[in-house]
Amino acid sequence: MSSSSVNTAQLLKDLGGLWTQLGKEESEGSDRSAGVLRAVTMTFILGVEEGDDEMAASEALALLMHEHPSRAIVLKLRTQADAELDGRAFAQCWMPFGRRQQICCEQIELSAGSASFEDTVSLLHGLVAPDLPVVFWCRSAKLFDHPAYPEIAAMADKVIVDSRSLSKPLEALRFLNREVHAGRLYGDLTWTRLTRWRQTVSNVFERMDCKGFFQNLNRIEIRYAHAPEPIAVEYLAAWLKSVLGTKFQVDRVHRPSEASWQIQGLCFVTALTDVVIERSEKGIVETHIQKFSTRTVFEELDEPRLVREELSILERDPILARVLEIATQS
Repeated sequence: MSSSSVNTAQLLKDLGGLWTQLGKEESEGSDRSAGVLRAVTMTFILGVEEGDDEMAASEALALLMHEHPSRAIVLKLRTQADAELDGRAFAQCWMPFGRRQQICCEQIELSAGSASFEDTVSLLHGLVAPDLPVVFWCRSAKLFDHPAYPEIAAMADKVIVDSRSLSKPLEALRFLNREVHAGRLYGDLTWTRLTRWRQTVSNVFERMDCKGFFQNLNRIEIRYAHAPEPIAVEYLAAWLKSVLGTKFQVDRVHRPSEASWQIQGLCFVTALTDVVIERSEKGIVETHIQKFSTRTVFEELDEPRLVREELSILERDPILARVLEIATQS
């Protein structure tokens, strides 16, 4: 669809035509018991940039639609700054295993260069499904920095970002802190990845005499693999201080490694004994408390699974709010 013909009315008309065509194909089919089910539970806006692993983004969106059928709107920021606005509408269908009925979701794609990207925002207002939640997953660092970002984010009931992939992660945390404390709902996939670490630490505390442990605790080490210091370290340090008190000393220890993960482990240094949690090969995490050791496995979570976790939280996260406040105090 050319720039001159891209408008809200035409895109919605194209969607209506798709459903009419699918219904016609159903009525003409030999198997009348199969049919097509139209499913829309939210508007899911995905912000991407041209050339940034678009295939992975498309696959992630397709997987998410299976559990959260939505009107998906893909906003693509083109590499060519003066690229004109372009758009199309289509249906994405799949057949659940063991079923004979197709489930179909609506998808709209809008693309433009940075010079005319704000034109997509004016279209968005008329394209969101009425009376349903709106979630905006900003997967593009360039889009996060674009002047159009605030207006897109303001349309959403929840915004999902990944601070570790943004151009200025620490500034992003300060921005998230302001947004969260202004009452806006945000999710950060960097924080979501730390859920297993937080659960492991909590399990350690449950098995110990915490009163005696905290009385003898001198400091905590967060050991990480890659330089510069990952933003996940800031999150984990702030969470530990939110649990133990902001006066506790949390040291960052860089241990160069070729491992793909960022956090290597934690060491709670006490006057009596150290408690060490270490991540080794194949995601195995070992906890050492005196002579006792336990093992667990941290499964690698891909983007769809991380976003899926965030989609299950459509209310304020007070723990994240407190952690952001502590992480941005310095």
